[in-house]
Amino acid sequence: MAQRSLTNTVRRTWRIAPFAAYLIAVSGWFFGFGLQTTIFPGVINYTLNETPERLGFAQAALTAPMLFLLPIAGVLAERLDRRKVMTGFHLVAAASAALLAWLLLNDRLHYDILVAYALVVGVAGAFVMPARDSAVNPVTRVAQRMGRPGFTLQKAVILASLVQFAAQILGMAAGFLAGLFGPGPLFAAQAAALVIGGLAALFLPRLQTRKTPGEPVLQSLVDGVRAVFSSPVLAPMTLIMMAVGCLIVGGGFFVIVPILVRDEYAGGYGLLSALLVVFWLGAFAANAILARLGAIERPGLVLMAAQLVTVAAMGALALNIPLTGLFVLVFLWGLGGGVAISLSRAVVQENAPADKIARVMSVYQLGLFGGMPLGAFLMGHVVAELGARLASLIPAVGLLLVLIAIGALTPILSVRRVDPA
Repeated sequence: MAQRSLTNTVRRTWRIAPFAAYLIAVSGWFFGFGLQTTIFPGVINYTLNETPERLGFAQAALTAPMLFLLPIAGVLAERLDRRKVMTGFHLVAAASAALLAWLLLNDRLHYDILVAYALVVGVAGAFVMPARDSAVNPVTRVAQRMGRPGFTLQKAVILASLVQFAAQILGMAAGFLAGLFGPGPLFAAQAAALVIGGLAALFLPRLQTRKTPGEPVLQSLVDGVRAVFSSPVLAPMTLIMMAVGCLIVGGGFFVIVPILVRDEYAGGYGLLSALLVVFWLGAFAANAILARLGAIERPGLVLMAAQLVTVAAMGALALNIPLTGLFVLVFLWGLGGGVAISLSRAVVQENAPADKIARVMSVYQLGLFGGMPLGAFLMGHVVAELGARLASLIPAVGLLLVLIAIGALTPILSVRRVDPA
């Protein structure tokens, strides 16, 4: 009771607007995520000089817990106080990053500890994501009641994506410093960002929880999965995310790009950090354009076109292009990826049943993050056999086939924007 009173006193003193608090929570998590995206594979690839197979396995460990926990975490996000869920697991991830920083600074780190760290952070992410993503809808409604009636859900999602991309860019750019100071201090910075994001979650308004006395968790989980795959809109969106998670993120970003940097361009932390920054600068620019354009009335058609940009960029990695051309390619890839990420989230939020948003978002996120460990694990072995350039054709062709099938068999191309009540 005393803790609740203290929290309420702090919230009244600081007076952070609900949507601003949400954006701070988003930025804290994704600044840390951006740092991790650079320095985690960097430690494995450049500091420990591990094989592609070992890199793929460790990267898979970052998202493997989500494969098992995301659906359950989505159910619990509807039943528990999402503010406390976000804060608690932000702090779990922060403690893990702080421990890794201490081990690095004292030269006590080895590969097995990195894998254990990846599993813990994966568990934290599995609970943070559905709690955070399902909060944007009610927080948007609170903002509307507080004097912003024209503040639509699609705009809120685009703005949150802009903040996410900006925070990731800053985190990835900071990863460049690992080449100067080592990765230890940067894991400490990641821990600090996660703490700030977790504390910001306490300033969110009290979000309504779903009271279902006597309903088993498993039944709620089944209802969420059924809501997704019985929908002509939500099902294809989730299937696309499964393909992107497995082929592009898990296979491409987690394995092919870091190996390409090391083996084809003789680079290290600095080059990997620069490429990731350029990608997310493209994503940020795309969302800035979306924010100025206003509502996209046919988001399904636009995001399918954006995914074709991803296909072209992934396939172009097979070419022996100069380093300058690689940066241009990655920026264009980021433009397409930024459009696809924001519009897909908006479409899922708009079409999810109001009483199942957290569960639907967890299944949707499971499509993305559940495919990552499989893609990273398999692509590690493929790259070891074929090399990074030739291996890049596999995710490009795979995603293209998925897009053709979904475009032909589902109504995704005709999906229009809706304003949920």
